[in-house]
Amino acid sequence: MIKRLAANLDKRNWQARIQYARRGFPASSCKGLHFYEDDECLIRFRAAGSGPKLVLVCDPPATLEAYNQLFDELKNSFTVYAFEIPGNGFSVPKPGYGFEFQPTNNVIARFLRERVGEGAILAFSCGACYAALDIAARYPELCSRLVLMQAPSWQEEQRWKKGRDTTGVIGMPFVGQLLFPRMMVKRAPDWFELCMGVPETIAHCSSCAAVAFEHGAAFSLPSMFQSYLVGEKTPFERPEQPALVIWGTMDQSHALTDKASSRDLAKNVDLVTFENVGHFPELENPQQFRRAVQKHIG
Repeated sequence: MIKRLAANLDKRNWQARIQYARRGFPASSCKGLHFYEDDECLIRFRAAGSGPKLVLVCDPPATLEAYNQLFDELKNSFTVYAFEIPGNGFSVPKPGYGFEFQPTNNVIARFLRERVGEGAILAFSCGACYAALDIAARYPELCSRLVLMQAPSWQEEQRWKKGRDTTGVIGMPFVGQLLFPRMMVKRAPDWFELCMGVPETIAHCSSCAAVAFEHGAAFSLPSMFQSYLVGEKTPFERPEQPALVIWGTMDQSHALTDKASSRDLAKNVDLVTFENVGHFPELENPQQFRRAVQKHIG
């Protein structure tokens, strides 16, 4: 209950934020923008291209504005979708949204069903990987294959989370929600510098994040840490779909992570590494990412 009450701080002014998202900067900042809205949230996404359906999720503080080069690389081979999880970027949570694991994944599953359709390749990153795995297991018709970036076992992810919040401030209900918005503008470029390997992409993502924050983008990391990435027991069943797990070797945030633990995520896992890139292999080397996905689907 306390975590839900604390998460309400990330839902303040939700009506005005939705109105602005639909009419302001978030509706015109890049090509192919769309919105999906239901009783729990507004999801901002973009779509382009033709071919097999490939769904990406923005790993905050990256927003859709940082995905132009990746879309250009993928759109001739795939029907590409990318979306921002509610509470991040310009996807707005409504009062009924609680940031918990399975309810959040159900929202994403509804978005996939209504805007993408069945049989998509889910290419999710970092903490969102567990949403893809849960959806693949519970709604197999929505997912034909998985492509996961920087995705260790659930237990290794818990250790990673502790490393990102060594003081415990982010994980503290109310305190995290009140303090983090003051920290995130400075924390974003520091995060990209820590976890990425390509200087040009670091600069580009930092610039995009700064502009997005100037226009009111959200980054609800405290609510995600407190309500979504919680518990020692793995909260999903291992899916049957083939999974490709990509690790960028330059990601210093995962320097101590057991990369081999990724094999525990699904029943059929291929594990590959990208040299000279970090936490965002799809953004740092779009060509290599496209080739890896094409090889994965045969």
